[in-house]
Amino acid sequence: MAIINGLNIETTHIKDIKAGDIVLFHGVEKTVTAKDIKEDSFMGRTLFGDSYCLGYLAVLKVVKNNR
Repeated sequence: MAIINGLNIETTHIKDIKAGDIVLFHGVEKTVTAKDIKEDSFMGRTLFGDSYCLGYLAVLKVVKNNR
């Protein structure tokens, strides 16, 4: 786990992302909804239209601390 701009970030596979997760997408914090996750027969799972290099590139997931 890394800290970027005060956010706790963990790398995860695109298959582990679900609706309600918060991810860094092009440097912007975005909350994932069910409409943002698509299954494509050619590209596999996509998130915001991005396949993350067919799953070889990790997704940056924001981890919120309960303090």
